[in-house]
Amino acid sequence: MNLRLTRAARPTTGDRRSALQARRPALLLAVAAAGALMVNVVTTDEPAAQAEPELASVSVAEQLGISEQAPVEDHAVAAVDSLGELAASRSERQAEQDAALRAQAAADQAELDRRAAEEAARVAAEQEAARVAAEQEAARAAEAAEAAASSARPGRGTSAPVAPAGSYQDYAMSKLGGSSSEFGCLEKLWGKESGWNPNAQNPSSTAYGIAQFLDSTWKGTGIAKTSDGYRQIDAGLIYIENRFGSPCGAWSHSQAKGWY
Repeated sequence: MNLRLTRAARPTTGDRRSALQARRPALLLAVAAAGALMVNVVTTDEPAAQAEPELASVSVAEQLGISEQAPVEDHAVAAVDSLGELAASRSERQAEQDAALRAQAAADQAELDRRAAEEAARVAAEQEAARVAAEQEAARAAEAAEAAASSARPGRGTSAPVAPAGSYQDYAMSKLGGSSSEFGCLEKLWGKESGWNPNAQNPSSTAYGIAQFLDSTWKGTGIAKTSDGYRQIDAGLIYIENRFGSPCGAWSHSQAKGWY
């Protein structure tokens, strides 16, 4: 069968390009539809010797790389399915990327929160340490003020004496209220013990100072062991009053026992 085409007026190059671009989808569909047709060269009934050589049948679909066995609709569906799978794959990747970004943002925020909590704890610890230090300093200041006030109050053994113009004996005499009899006993007692030397140290015991107190004796006076002769006199008078009532009582005991 011969197909004749009626030649129309040849369009210009620009017109042909525009027309082809406009008709390209239709041409593609037409070519796909023609994929099932076979272009055959019909042989004549002439003898084999006179017949034209038979041309091999070539499918347009084969030339276009489309299987003849599958309908055009199947190819279209397959193409649509491929596009759908591609779009789904892209959506999945985008969803994974979005999830990864959200997870990273959450991790970053958690790290920021952790650092902020550590900084807040550090500041709180520093503030607490400063508060405790301030309280301790205030307590020390209060103790110092109390000690100063106690020193200023009159009373035997409660204040650190100011060195008088005279000797230790003069200071002891003043602490005894000027009683010459009591001072006489005290002068003989401590003269025997230390010779009124505030640095006298017994080589065989802890007896030390004017009154020759043992370490255990100092604790009973409320005055810490000291090399200050005036504080030693205060401690000695406190001990004598508590134990013997007066210097003369202590001297009598010392004469009888050899110690007081």
